[in-house]
Amino acid sequence: MRTDLNRRSLLSRGGALAPLAGLGLLAGTTAAAADSGAKDNRLIPLLGTWAVQVTFQAPNRPPEAALFAFVADGIFFGSTTGSGHLSLGSWRLTSRGFEFTFRHFMYADDDGSWIGEVRVQQSGRFDSATSWRASGTGTAFDTQGNQLQMVQSATVGTRY
Repeated sequence: MRTDLNRRSLLSRGGALAPLAGLGLLAGTTAAAADSGAKDNRLIPLLGTWAVQVTFQAPNRPPEAALFAFVADGIFFGSTTGSGHLSLGSWRLTSRGFEFTFRHFMYADDDGSWIGEVRVQQSGRFDSATSWRASGTGTAFDTQGNQLQMVQSATVGTRY
C-alpha cells in the first residue's frame, strides 16, 4: 500500500510540474528561435530598424521622417511624423528586393476623431547592407472604406 501512495504522490507531483516543464521547453525554444533569428539577420538585410525619409509626388506635401522596423515572420512596425501614430503591416523578400505594406489610422486635427486610414504599398531594392530605396502608393480611405486620395511616394531607409 505504501508503494501505491508513493506512486500516486509522484504522479500528482509530476502532473503539477508538467506545465512548468513545458514552460521551460518553450523558453528554450524561444531562445533557440532568437538565436536562429540573429543568423537570419545576416542573411536578410532588411531585418532591423531604419531611419526613413518619405517624399511625396503631390503638390504642397512636405517630406516626412519615419522610423521603420522589419522583424521576423514578415511583420512591419512604423511611425511617420505625418501620421504620428503606429503603423502596422507586413513585408516579404522578392526576386528583385522586397515589398512592404502597412496601414495607419487618420484622425481629425481639430477634435482627434477617427476619420479613416491610410494604406501604403511599397517595392524596394537594397543600395547596400545599410540602405535601401522604395516607391509605391499611399491611399487614404474614409471610415466607410471609400477611397479619398492616392499619392505616389518614395522612401529611403538608413539602418541605425
